[in-house]
Amino acid sequence: MFDVKKCEFPETTTDDFFKYTSKKVAGFAGLQIRNGAYGSISSPEKSDGTTHFCCDKDLSTEEFLNVVSWIEKNALDVLNKSLESFVEQYWYMRDLVIESLIDEKPDDVVPQISTYKDLSRLCGIVAVHIKGSGTMDIPRFGIEFGCNWEEEHGAGANFKGLDLVETGSASESFDFE
Repeated sequence: MFDVKKCEFPETTTDDFFKYTSKKVAGFAGLQIRNGAYGSISSPEKSDGTTHFCCDKDLSTEEFLNVVSWIEKNALDVLNKSLESFVEQYWYMRDLVIESLIDEKPDDVVPQISTYKDLSRLCGIVAVHIKGSGTMDIPRFGIEFGCNWEEEHGAGANFKGLDLVETGSASESFDFE
């Protein structure tokens, strides 16, 4: 969330449409830091897990913070399911990225991967989008990723609890019911 006033959980801030908070989530640590404009890389260091969360402004703060805590408890499962869902997309996009490279070496931008866990060094979380259409036990949310293999649109996955509902471009993380 490039241009949002940063605040630490359990503090929240709002703008005209959304409510925000940030929290260090251990299960999301080690990814790229993607706090630049449009989810671009903003640091060469690995993420410490600080994650930006947002929801519609009308969602109660209590529900918002409860879902943030639920996601924190389940972060590693959510991350692994997201990365696993991106493998097919990665291989498809990798060839397109390689065709468009000019001075970069393919292995520096889109290297060969052996397992979905290899994608963790090629992407980072831009934001977690929480919807009010879930329940406290089965929250509805999406994760928006900035990634090396899809710099223009990023990658996204949305969940109903721990069930992956849809995966694809970044819009899948926030454009769902």
